[in-house]
Amino acid sequence: MSHQVVLTFDVDENKVQENAEKEAGRQIAKQVIEHGFGPAYNRDSLMKNYVYSAIKEILAPQKDEIIADAIKEVVGNLHKTKVAKERLAEALDGEKGS
Repeated sequence: MSHQVVLTFDVDENKVQENAEKEAGRQIAKQVIEHGFGPAYNRDSLMKNYVYSAIKEILAPQKDEIIADAIKEVVGNLHKTKVAKERLAEALDGEKGS
């Protein structure tokens, strides 16, 4: 048994061309914005760079003080740990043996 099916399409060529041009333009614009200009024109990247610059500007004058305080904090916390005490003892024993 066989069946015949006839399909007919009526295509408006002008509408197809118009839709293709719109879609191509949209895709090109998306690619240029995402990749062509790079992250400098990405909203999230711009905000990140702004915040980074603002914080850097605020902290820059106290850079040396911040570093000194950070070192004191790290050293203060390290000497309390068992691993640090053991390594320090090993290092001192190694120095005495030399």
